Amino acid sequence: MTKIRRVETYIGPKNAERFTGLSRDTLIRYVRRGILTLFRTDGDHRRYKLSELRALCAALDRHPAGVIKWKG
Repeated sequence: MTKIRRVETYIGPKNAERFTGLSRDTLIRYVRRGILTLFRTDGDHRRYKLSELRALCAALDRHPAGVIKWKG
């Protein structure tokens, strides 16, 4: 039987900012508080896990791409 592995997607800081609508400083603050995990590539580039960013958007009650949900 073949096991299916989930492949995780990572995005860079600029795309993370666009995706969440949060500033670079806010994302770094969330990393320092342990809310987000920052990964480094072999070339020392920063990457954020897309699933964590989606969860953060849900917790902040935001749609991805920085659009705030309408509660009307």
